[in-house]
Amino acid sequence: MKGRNLVCEVDVKDIAFINAIFEWYHEIATVRTRDRKKGLIELWIAPDFYDEAMKAVDWLVNGGFVKKFKIIEEVGDDWWRE
Repeated sequence: MKGRNLVCEVDVKDIAFINAIFEWYHEIATVRTRDRKKGLIELWIAPDFYDEAMKAVDWLVNGGFVKKFKIIEEVGDDWWRE
């Protein structure tokens, strides 16, 4: 089963914090910075953990921990072909 990869736009100042949160929950998702200046990150979400990853995103946003977290698109999981 393949994972799901989401490209997200976040506040540049929040990238390190978001990365730290998902690093702590390493089995759920991994954060990859696509464009630091534009605040674009990619969440590599492990198979079967999509719901948990979305709960973490909701916690970050609704808890006021991040200013902006917008999912732009789902890009699949073929990152090794870039």
